[in-house]
Amino acid sequence: MSAVRVACIGAGPGGLMLALLLRRLGGHEVDVFERSPAGATYGFGVVFSRFSLARLRRAAPDVVAALLDRGARWDDVEVRRDGERVRSTGHGFAAVERRELLTALNELAEQAGARLHFSTEADAKDLLGRYDVVVAADGAGSRTRAAFAREFGASVLPGPGRYAWFGVDRAFDAMTFLFEDSPYGPVGAHVYPYGPDRSTFLVELGEQEWERAGFTEGASMPPGWNDERAMEFCAEVFARHLGGARLLSNGSRWLTFPRISSERWSTGRLVGLGDAVHTAHFSVGSGTTLALEDAVELARQLAEHREGDDLDATLAAYEANRRPIVRSVQEVAWASQRMWSHASEHRALDPGTLMLRLLTRTGQSTAGVLLRLDPQLAKIGDGVTALPEGEVPELAATTDGTLTLSGRPDGPVLVPTAPDALAVGAAGERLRMLRRERPSASLGLLVSAPAPAEDQVARLIESVTALAASVALDVVAVGPGTSLPAADRTARSALTERLTARGLHTAYVCRPADLDHGWTHVCSGRAAEVWTTRE
Repeated sequence: MSAVRVACIGAGPGGLMLALLLRRLGGHEVDVFERSPAGATYGFGVVFSRFSLARLRRAAPDVVAALLDRGARWDDVEVRRDGERVRSTGHGFAAVERRELLTALNELAEQAGARLHFSTEADAKDLLGRYDVVVAADGAGSRTRAAFAREFGASVLPGPGRYAWFGVDRAFDAMTFLFEDSPYGPVGAHVYPYGPDRSTFLVELGEQEWERAGFTEGASMPPGWNDERAMEFCAEVFARHLGGARLLSNGSRWLTFPRISSERWSTGRLVGLGDAVHTAHFSVGSGTTLALEDAVELARQLAEHREGDDLDATLAAYEANRRPIVRSVQEVAWASQRMWSHASEHRALDPGTLMLRLLTRTGQSTAGVLLRLDPQLAKIGDGVTALPEGEVPELAATTDGTLTLSGRPDGPVLVPTAPDALAVGAAGERLRMLRRERPSASLGLLVSAPAPAEDQVARLIESVTALAASVALDVVAVGPGTSLPAADRTARSALTERLTARGLHTAYVCRPADLDHGWTHVCSGRAAEVWTTRE
């Protein structure tokens, strides 16, 4: 091991964790530069799942201990809609005030010997002349990423919908999801405690609802500006849930969440971590976790670096180990984000079905897993079960290239298609011919899922919806695509949910081994039926 001189731009959780671990693992020389004063931060509580806490505890148990000592813990999730409440237990969360988390990390990093420079502007080009490694940990608004956008291959895309981040001077006792109607359309909120008398109160509003309300574009306002109109609107909409408690502001305004990705996380001796090079929507609570876990891996790689080793290879190994994990989180975060930003698509769901849809919104959890955590879920709505009762229809190919279902002599006759507009168009010609030949037949389209990306799914939705209107399809079935299993489940979940929201009768098609996933989508109202394929 050889000591390296490291400059870190940004004293957020990721930058401070990196500094702390670099000092502990190898006695490296570390300077952290932060342009804001010490203790200055936006936001309220930072949430962690029990799984992320377990991973972080292995690297820095005292950080997790400080987090738990200063914050709040709970096991329940609650959904409130139309005056009804539904609760599920066994989930396991913790949260801490962002300022408390930063204070704890500041103290531990300084005790380990890192040098922290607040109210100090830092330029990566200048630092590269004085340090062996420069780390961009300056968040979603990273000036370093902007200055090296071409080298990183960076992309910043605004997400759908708007959000406003408030606090509230009351501790809710669960991760609480609120759904209310406003004069402009449905509004949702995530609420969770982070201290004995404080909670985060994060409100989401769809783009169309935001436009109808005529709210101010928060991103155009100066740092620290609070949107009083937004606060009044949210306090009024959620008044019965606040119960007299006050919303608190800290740079609170309507914003869009940026989807940030980078083709490369390092360029020469400059390397990025956390939101500076990738983001995941806050509705999966992983932004801070990803930054901290990036820091753990980067510190490990640099600690194992030996004099004479290829630094490019060291930084490449960091990225190679972290990128697949980050990509998978970004994929499920996309599915979660679009559910929150399209509240009208689930407005008609009863609270029990909505609870199950929220708990399975990333496409990865199943009703069976949730029932093991909380058997009482079997009593919500019409009753949740892990698997369907009775025989599940199986797809079978015919000699003319169409498909039918076992045990259903009356159809439907299904025409398969790939997930692109040209293929859907060709399938449409086949369906029109079948409609002419068999005017009373039950006809359907079997479409395989695309990659879990908004543009691909949105284009497919439009193509399928237009075809269904022109041919009068009886069913649209969504089958497995070519992505890796977790990504494919996410894409199929989102695609089925959106087709159902368009008023189409949908079926979720899965391999027999994935029947629990398919049945979960029926229970959560994403699909009307579940079918299986032959192995």
